[in-house]
Amino acid sequence: MPVSPQHDLLTEKIAIDCEMMRSNIGQVLGRVSVINYEGAIIFDTFVCYPEPITVTNTDEKFSGIGRTDINPKNGALLFPEVQAHLVELLRNRIVIGHDIQKDLTVISMDLPSHIARLHGLFRLPTQVTFDIKIRDTQRCRKYLQFANAGAHQGPSLKNLALKVLGRPIKQSRVSSVEDAIATMELYRNAEADIEQEQGK
Repeated sequence: MPVSPQHDLLTEKIAIDCEMMRSNIGQVLGRVSVINYEGAIIFDTFVCYPEPITVTNTDEKFSGIGRTDINPKNGALLFPEVQAHLVELLRNRIVIGHDIQKDLTVISMDLPSHIARLHGLFRLPTQVTFDIKIRDTQRCRKYLQFANAGAHQGPSLKNLALKVLGRPIKQSRVSSVEDAIATMELYRNAEADIEQEQGK
């Protein structure tokens, strides 16, 4: 069930996780979850898009998003509304993610420029900016040992949840809430190290 923005649950440090879908403009946000330092849900929603943008594949196996989830009749919010909520919720916070740059890329997308291009017009894209500080659990040095051999990036969230937190995630339907909670737990487990490495 979607959770509308809970401003009273905001803490200085919050975690975010996004699930993506494929569309006629490339990869787009399909679901976003924000949780606080204690693991309570601040915001959780599926995302839909105005025409002429069409979702070509929800990638349900990897995203946990079904076609019915992104139907506004079932509570999905339009991307511009989601983006506006995130600008407010994330402002002046320390935002924790796992491979967070991917999440920041999809939530800061300039939707009007894509719509203009689909109508044959040119509009210089200007990404939405977020007034935040970021921390990335994937970049934590003490966690790098858990990366798969030959991996070009850091350890997966799934590996870290199992090997550091001692519990499996992504066992059934993928959930950005579950992933955001695991990310915050991983941050809290290595908070002093991450702040020393990334808190400059």
